[in-house]
Amino acid sequence: MLNRARNRRRFDIASARQWLAEGAPLVDVLTMLEVRHRFEPSSADGRAYAVEILRAAQQLVHIPKPTLNSHRKEAHHALA
Repeated sequence: MLNRARNRRRFDIASARQWLAEGAPLVDVLTMLEVRHRFEPSSADGRAYAVEILRAAQQLVHIPKPTLNSHRKEAHHALA
């Protein structure tokens, strides 16, 4: 079971790292990770895991860490 969790974490970090390296927005990477684990026992646990993986991937890609709750641009376009 421990190996399975490690493999899942490595796979998720590699996926997030690739998405970030290709220029995907942080919110999209976060959504991808959350959707991948949407059937976890708790949605809060899935969100925390997704944020943890995203931060680990950011360190590998060396991009700045903006706040994850900034959606002003999306809200602006949603109203148009």
